[in-house]
Amino acid sequence: MLTDGVWAEVKVDGEHLRLFSEHNAQGVQASVYNVNSKAWIAPSESVDDIEQGKDRAAEHARAYLKRVANLELPPLDWKKSRSR
Repeated sequence: MLTDGVWAEVKVDGEHLRLFSEHNAQGVQASVYNVNSKAWIAPSESVDDIEQGKDRAAEHARAYLKRVANLELPPLDWKKSRSR
C-alpha cells in the first residue's frame, strides 16, 4: 500500500513515460513506466528517500530518452501520489 509519494508524466515527441518515487510496504522506491509499450523501463529500485527517488527516476528517464530517440528530458512537474 502506498503511504507517500510523487509522480511525474513526460510526453515528448511520441514518447510517454510516468516516473514514480513512492513510499510503500517495501520501503521507498523509484521507477519509470513506458505508457506506450506498457512496460517498466526501470522497475522498482530501492532508494533512501522520496527526493533521491525523484533523482533516480529522472536519471533513468533521461538515459532512456537519449538512447531511444536522442531526446532531452523536459522539466518535470512532480505531483503528489494518492494512497489507495
